[in-house]
Amino acid sequence: MAAACIFCKIIKEILPVAKKIAQAVNASDYNILQNNGRIAHQVVDHVHFHMIPKPSEKEGLGISWPQQQGNQDKLKKLREEILAKM
Repeated sequence: MAAACIFCKIIKEILPVAKKIAQAVNASDYNILQNNGRIAHQVVDHVHFHMIPKPSEKEGLGISWPQQQGNQDKLKKLREEILAKM
């Protein structure tokens, strides 16, 4: 639970700043991104956050992957495996 409290404190600091940056660049929408590990594009070896203004559908961070219907039995099994390891 302590880690969750630390995250809450960090995000409370980040959100007001992110909103001000978005307003300053005339973007009402934005993404806050935090990468973990090289495959996930982490280059700097400490926790940090990226604030990415999203001024339009075409500008800013683009996130796309094909949607598919999940196999409910496999998802339930995966959930059980994750919970057992936590």
